[in-house]
Amino acid sequence: MAHNIEGGEYLTVAEATAVMGCSEGWVRMLLRDGKIAGARRIGQRVWVIPAAAAREAKDNLSTRSVGKKHLAKRPAAKRKKPKKAAARRK
Repeated sequence: MAHNIEGGEYLTVAEATAVMGCSEGWVRMLLRDGKIAGARRIGQRVWVIPAAAAREAKDNLSTRSVGKKHLAKRPAAKRKKPKKAAARRK
């Protein structure tokens, strides 16, 4: 549910998480880093995010599987060969 503030539609952090499909902590981190355009702080605790900016941020988010796909193609780590001590015990 968007709130009308000064003629614009704004969302709270909890509402933005539903629109963007990510966690509240992630949205707060984006806000701290200034990566959501037009977001404003009301007082010391409440953030308001323009509804259009939340939808735009959703399109720009990447999932871990997409964003780190290059890491998934790495070959598995080579294992050390077992020591011959186990063979000597027999």
